[in-house]
Amino acid sequence: MDHFDLLQIGLELCQRESATRETVAAALRTALARMGFNYFACCSHCDPLAPPRGAILLHNYPRAWAEEFSAAGLYRLDPVLRLAECMRRPFFWDTAFRTRPVTQRQRAVLSAAADYGIAHGYTVPLNALWIPGTLHASCSVVPAERDIDPRNYLCVQVLALCAYVAVDRASNRRSGAPEDQLTVRERECLTLAARGKTDWEIGRVLGLAQTTVHYHIERAKQRYNVVTRIQAVAQALRTGEIRDKDVMMR
Repeated sequence: MDHFDLLQIGLELCQRESATRETVAAALRTALARMGFNYFACCSHCDPLAPPRGAILLHNYPRAWAEEFSAAGLYRLDPVLRLAECMRRPFFWDTAFRTRPVTQRQRAVLSAAADYGIAHGYTVPLNALWIPGTLHASCSVVPAERDIDPRNYLCVQVLALCAYVAVDRASNRRSGAPEDQLTVRERECLTLAARGKTDWEIGRVLGLAQTTVHYHIERAKQRYNVVTRIQAVAQALRTGEIRDKDVMMR
């Protein structure tokens, strides 16, 4: 079974309407383990043992490390989390911290994590999903060996996004969080935008002027109180206004 098969299995499990935090975590753990990753943490940036409401915590880090991370308040200065909050592109820890300034205390955090086998990691920032007033999040993976197929890191990017949205949506479903109802046109425009189409292309599909498409997407962004269309798409997926299978269609 190659890495693309594993990616498809993970995506299907995460996209199920009945997905829960537990099933998504299990799917993520299985897919990543088969790709050669020992540890993962797809999490909100917060205290892992005393998370605030709305936090998402999917990880298989050693319990002892989670306890130390929480008790010492290391989540406040972890250089991986801090860098993920200002980066848009994924990064390898070894490369990033070779050139970027890191305080002595932050070096100590990296050293302490390495004692638990958490080293040479790779982090995918989830800033595209971040909405002002909510918690930042990222997904980090730790390889079992240094010579993992580079293509597997691309799979991690997709799985991280899918898993985070799936758990966030499940949390909203359980809490009965109110859904901001989109209009039919807003939903159609966002769905096509999620497939990577431009306003002009969406207009050709729906028989609308490009300016009209732009108007509907801007209205959807205002409705969700977000800045980018990627955030609007993520919010629509979370609330169920857009379905994963519709986005995957071509």
